[in-house]
Amino acid sequence: MKLLFAVIFFVGCFAGAVQASEKAWVLPAKETVVFRIKWLGITAGEITSEIKGLTEIKGRKAYRIEVTAKTVGLCSKLYRVEDHFVSYLDVEHLYSLRHEIHRREGHYAKDAEIDFDQEKHLAHFKNLADGRERSFAIPPDTQDTVTAAYVARTFDLQTGRRFEIKVCNSEKNYVIDLAIANKTKMHTADNKLVEVVRLQPRAHFRNNVVREGRLSGYVESAPGHAPVFITIKAPVFTRLTATRIK
Repeated sequence: MKLLFAVIFFVGCFAGAVQASEKAWVLPAKETVVFRIKWLGITAGEITSEIKGLTEIKGRKAYRIEVTAKTVGLCSKLYRVEDHFVSYLDVEHLYSLRHEIHRREGHYAKDAEIDFDQEKHLAHFKNLADGRERSFAIPPDTQDTVTAAYVARTFDLQTGRRFEIKVCNSEKNYVIDLAIANKTKMHTADNKLVEVVRLQPRAHFRNNVVREGRLSGYVESAPGHAPVFITIKAPVFTRLTATRIK
C-alpha cells in the first residue's frame, strides 16, 4: 500500500482552500475535503483531509491538520487500511512542528510521533509501540508528509516554474522537486469546468530520484489551488486515482 500512502501525501497537502487577502493567502481555520480512491477502475478507498482549527504547541500558534484514509468495499476485505495522521503546521513560518502517525494496513501497524525543532534543525522520533527513540538532523523549514505541500499554496504556481520542498518521512530526509506543467480545463466531480495546472512532484533521497511509481495531479489555478484529480502509476501494472468529491 505504498501507492495509497503516496496519495495520502499529495491530497493531505493540497486538501483545503486558500482565502486571499490583501497581504497573503491564508489557510482557513477549518476545512474538510473528501477524496474517492480508485484502483484499476474500482472504488478502493476514501481519504478525508481536515483542518481542525488553530491550537498552540511549543508556544507556537499552529494549524491542527488531520488526514484519515481507509479502504472500502471489496478492497477493504482484501486489504484493510485504517490510517490516521495528525500534523501541526506553524501559522507564521509554515513548517511542521509535530507529526503523529497511526497506521493500520493489513497485518502492519505503526504508532509513532515526531517532534521538529526547526530552530536547532533536529527531529526527535518516538515509536509508541516499543518505546524506541532517536534524534537526527533535518534541513531548515522541514515539512512532514501531511504539511508538505500546504506551503505550496503560497507559491505562484505558473507553468514552467519549479519549487523544492524538504520533507521528513520514515526518519529520512527527502527533497520534493515540484514542477509546474501545463494549464488545461477539467471537470470537477460536481461537473464544474475549472482551469487547472498540472503538478509533477518527484522525490529525491540523497540526490537520487526515488523510482517507486510516478505521481501527477491537477489543482485549480485560482488562488487556493484546490485539488481536482490525482493519479499514480506504479512500475508493475498498477494505477491509483484520487478524485475530490467534497
